[in-house]
Amino acid sequence: MYLETVDKFAEAAAKKVSYQKKSPGGFFVGAMMAGAYVGLSIILIFTLGNDVDPSIRKLVMGACFGISLTLVIFAGSELFTGYTMYMALGWLRGRTSLPDSIRLCAIVWLGNLAGALLVTSLFVVSGGGNLVNGTVLYEIVGHKMHGSALQIFTKGMLCNWLVCLSIWMTARTTNDAAKCILIFWCLLGFIASGYEHSVANMTGLTLGVMGGGDPTVNMAGWIHNIFWATLGNTASGVLLMGTAYWYASRPSMAEEAVNEHNDPVVAAATHAGIKRIQK
Repeated sequence: MYLETVDKFAEAAAKKVSYQKKSPGGFFVGAMMAGAYVGLSIILIFTLGNDVDPSIRKLVMGACFGISLTLVIFAGSELFTGYTMYMALGWLRGRTSLPDSIRLCAIVWLGNLAGALLVTSLFVVSGGGNLVNGTVLYEIVGHKMHGSALQIFTKGMLCNWLVCLSIWMTARTTNDAAKCILIFWCLLGFIASGYEHSVANMTGLTLGVMGGGDPTVNMAGWIHNIFWATLGNTASGVLLMGTAYWYASRPSMAEEAVNEHNDPVVAAATHAGIKRIQK
């Protein structure tokens, strides 16, 4: 039932590993793009949220954040939160090694951070719009920075569950309009619910620190939030999405194994294909 999608992501993971080894610079730029795209989206929703009534602020911000994953998926780039799911699937399906899966997730995280810092710096130098001199940015960012480790971790899990679901579902349809709708609802859910997305926070929290409008919004809070949000995002992508769908696909895997065993030609071709991808 789910095996086709599981294998689609597993094959994608293997291709990502191969591409990164062939072009580490190009791969890192792709990761920077994702951080920048999410950063641009964060600036958009904070700008809009600053000017609307508090009673509808979360709805407005959530409704507009779909632009982030739309850019990541349709333009093409490497987003850490999605990598936690399909690098896990690549390893569980034997398409990638565990060291390669961890290494690529780490590289993508660093690239996302570089892209987020670039966009944030450009925005602050440009004047910071209505954000750095307002109060909404510091109110939201301060709340994020001063949550407990457990709160941020669990909100990170809930966030990436929705993000990975949006990526998972877009892979199960070929209709572009449907993909946009799926992205919209999932991202509305996580923004309006106040969950923690490590890559989005790379821009939002950095804006608060660079803006300097609240002494309690500082680098200690930045590190606290990003660390626990990253762990929560990772746990969710690996366990709640990657491992869960891999486990749910085991009956189909068993059936596939029986068919391969009964057909030596298919078994040899499959084995050769996996070896070629791993190389």
